[in-house]
Order: sequence, then C-alpha cells, then structure tokens
Amino acid sequence: MKKIFLVILGMAANASVWAQCPITLDAAMAKARHDYPSIRASRLNARSAEVLRKSASVLGNMELSGGGEEIGHGNDAVYTLARLRQDMDPFGANGMRRRLQAQAGVAQAETGVMERELMRQVCVDYINDHAALLRYENMLRMDSLYANFSQVAHLRYEAKAISLLEYQTALTHSNQVRLSLQEALKDLQMAHLNLSRWLSADTVYQSAGIDDSLDMSALLSQEQHPKTLLGQQLVNLSQATVKEASAQRLPKFFVEAGLQKLGSQIGYYAWQVGVSIPIAFGATKASVKSAKLSSQRALADAEEVNRQLGSKRSSLKMEYDKYLQSVDYYRRDALPLAKEQKRIAWLSYQEGSIGYLDFIQAVNGALTTEMNYVEAYTKLLEAKYNLIYY
Repeated sequence: MKKIFLVILGMAANASVWAQCPITLDAAMAKARHDYPSIRASRLNARSAEVLRKSASVLGNMELSGGGEEIGHGNDAVYTLARLRQDMDPFGANGMRRRLQAQAGVAQAETGVMERELMRQVCVDYINDHAALLRYENMLRMDSLYANFSQVAHLRYEAKAISLLEYQTALTHSNQVRLSLQEALKDLQMAHLNLSRWLSADTVYQSAGIDDSLDMSALLSQEQHPKTLLGQQLVNLSQATVKEASAQRLPKFFVEAGLQKLGSQIGYYAWQVGVSIPIAFGATKASVKSAKLSSQRALADAEEVNRQLGSKRSSLKMEYDKYLQSVDYYRRDALPLAKEQKRIAWLSYQEGSIGYLDFIQAVNGALTTEMNYVEAYTKLLEAKYNLIYY
C-alpha cells in the first residue's frame, strides 16, 4: 500500500507541472466564448456590419463648384461664384438600408455558428482530456500490480521455485507496463495542451470531471439552431438584394442652386431641379434576374441545412443510446468482474495456485475490459455533446 501511495504521489508531482488549473466544462466553454480570438474578431465584424447600416441615406453626393460661361470677345461673361448640387435617391436608399440590415443579421448569425462550433471543439478536447486521465489511472493501477508481480517472481526465482524464463517474462511484462504508463502520462499531458489551446496562451488546464447524463431540454429546437438562423438570414439578405437591384430601375433626383456674377454685376442666382431615369433597362433587368436566382439558391441551401440538421440529430441520438447501453453494461457487469478478476489472479499467483502465464492472461484481459470501457465512455460523451452542439 505504501508503494502504491509513493507511485501515485510521484506521478502526481510530475503531472502537476503540466496541469496547474483544473476547470469545469461549463467554465471552459464560458472562457473560450469570451476570450478566443476568432470569436472576438467575428463579434467585431458583426458590430461593424451593424454600424454600417446607418450609412444608407436618401441624400447622395453633394457637389460644390464654380466656373464661368460666355467668356471672351469683350462680352459680359457669366461667372458661377458658387454652385451647390445635392443628389437624392429615396428609392435606392430604402433598398440599400434593407440590404445592410440583412448583412448585419448574417454577420450576427455567423458569429452564432462560430460560437457553437467552438463550444463543440472545446467539449471534444475536454472529453479527450478526461478520457486520457482515465487511461492513465488504469495504467497506474496496472503498473502497481505488475510491480508487485515482478517482486514476487524475483523472490521465487531466488528461492529456486520458478525458472529463469518465468522470472524474465514477469520482469519484461512489468517493464512493458511501466513504458505504457509513461506513454499514458505523455498522452495526458498532450490532452491538457489540446484543451488549453482554446482557453489561454500561457496557462495549462485540465478537466475537473464531466457528467454523461443527457438533459433533453438542453437541446435547441431545430428552428433555433444557429445554422438554421444563418440560413434564414442569408435568405433575407438575398431577398433584400433583389429589392435593392429592383430599386435601381426607379428614378433619382437632384436639386441645384448657385450664386452668379454677370460681368461686373453680382446678385444673380440660378437653380435647377431634375430627375435621372436609367435607360440601360437590359442591364438592370439582368441584375434583378440574377439576384432572384441567388435568392432561390439561398432558399434551397436553407432547406438542405434543415434536412441535414434533422438527419444528423436523429443519428447522434441513436449513437448516444447505443453507447449509453454499452456504458451501463460495463459499469453494471464488466468492470466489477474485471476488478474481481485482477484481485483473484493476484491472490492466486501469490498462493501459487496459478502460473505466471495464467496471471498475465487474466490481468491483461481485465485491463482490456477497462480500456474498452474508457473508449465506450468517451464515445458516449462525444455523442452527447455533439448532439447538444452540432
């Protein structure tokens, strides 16, 4: 017992260099959502699109100019001291405003999709970190068992009770398990780093436990899924683009006023009011038709996304149920049997009622069961959080 405690203490001291900050899954997701650079950049892009909405205005370009006419031949020239022209596009401004608003909605929806995918990635690495810890703990127990096994084999060999082959076999298996333990520790350290990449650039985090139960209320309805919302926003954008293109066929207006000088006399004024009517109807018609086709494509894409989401959710639910059944079996039957199998194998070998080959076979079979449980448990957790965040 003292040896096991010392081994665990030594391994914990080594691992503590790598994992200084245990963190819950909820805290890890909140930190990633708040700090991860691409999410911050996406939010800034959404804010930029929101601010840009205010750039749509009925008032277009304003021109300020001066000039002269009828200059020469000694006649009184007409000089424009100052001329102000204001363009107005009341129909186009409304279309532009709707398009910019739709673009802002798309940017916000894209941020929602990115956040959800980030949450899924954090969950994947958090699960892998937790699974790596379980594998490491399995190998730690196995290393302790094989260390005792090799010690007993050594004592029996010195007492001429077993052959050199049996002792060497015991020692070889003990060394192999020790190597597997070191590899499991490296895997655990890499899992810590993979988890920490979403959370910090200079701090190493480790998982602090995870719940495998599934609360169906945590699942968003398909209508509220970020990918569905993004599809709807893209449809809105395509429809706004159609309206903006259609508005280009409507007239634009301008108002112009100026202060003039006739020869040496000042105090003359001029003004104009006009309308601009597009005459390239073919080009405008083509733009509108193209926009309508793009709108139809956006509708088809949104429908495809809905179908994929529904199909994927059904598949993931079946996968979760499958691994839940496997995990229940391991916890109820296989793991207690594996634990008892190791205990009986160790006691039997100590008493001499079984040989070293039977001991190795029994212990390795138990280890295989424990590792298979970790894999099934990992798949269960992945199915759960894929179902929640897909």
